[in-house]
Amino acid sequence: MAIFVAFLLSSCVNNYTTAYLQTRTNLPQYHKESYKWYVLQPNDEISLRVLTIKDDVSALFAENGSSSNIGTNGTTGYRIYPDSTVDLPFMSHLKIGGLTLAAATQVVENKVKTLDPKAKVILALSNDFYYVLGEAGRGKFPIYKDKLTIFEALAASGDIQSNGDRGKVRIIRQTPKGVVIKEFDIRTRSIIDSPFYYVYPNDIIYVSTTPSSFFQIDSFSAFIGIITTSISFLLLVLNTKR
Repeated sequence: MAIFVAFLLSSCVNNYTTAYLQTRTNLPQYHKESYKWYVLQPNDEISLRVLTIKDDVSALFAENGSSSNIGTNGTTGYRIYPDSTVDLPFMSHLKIGGLTLAAATQVVENKVKTLDPKAKVILALSNDFYYVLGEAGRGKFPIYKDKLTIFEALAASGDIQSNGDRGKVRIIRQTPKGVVIKEFDIRTRSIIDSPFYYVYPNDIIYVSTTPSSFFQIDSFSAFIGIITTSISFLLLVLNTKR
């Protein structure tokens, strides 16, 4: 009976297994890292907007948005080729892959300024989404701000369920050097400003089920109920043997 009770206690969901921002020293401790802006990669899609007071220049770009360039979010999009270049209206093979969005905007704007020195360019990432699988919901979600944290991303998907393994959250990320998988414990406070804290475009967040979730108890009242039922069953068996 004592072994059974100990097993039940170990299966209980409590603050240690579910709470965020814990300072316990037995949790992983991550180092802080400066935020790195997303760099454009092959197969990314960008949208282009040119701000100019010259009607003829404005018409050039307005007339060249075609249905064949409709991007993933419904706006006119231009895909970056495997060689990191992109074809824009009146601008071919501009190399912007490997650049941040701000740096790519400057490259395009320098080209547009040959038509109008006072023109301004706005570039945006059309495929600015992340994905969630497993015990934190399922779906495709927009990155609605410049720096989206893992907590904000999970809040949008419905948070991690009680049977989700918070100690082994995974992010599958496409980088210029290939796909990387980052695994981390989201319960530790040291995750703030760590390499795992921010979500980037095209990230896949995966939360698996805890190994003991089949026997997991979600609340103290449920635990008391199981104990009471177990004791009643034990007493019934003992009385039956008399």
